[in-house]
Amino acid sequence: MDAKTRREIAMAVQALDEALTGLISFTMTLRPTLRNEIMQICGHHIERARGARERLQSLVDDADSAASG
Repeated sequence: MDAKTRREIAMAVQALDEALTGLISFTMTLRPTLRNEIMQICGHHIERARGARERLQSLVDDADSAASG
């Protein structure tokens, strides 16, 4: 993987991480019943975003390992 692609993927990982952290932090400020309703509606999407973040991070980690090894 070239350096530009690696940087772009790393930036995407960081953006997803910050977005997920922000969403979870926001829901923690809500009443428990409202928080639960929102998590029931959005939970699947949050999990998909979390999975995408992990897959992208894996690409970055693999590229780093290949570059150093």
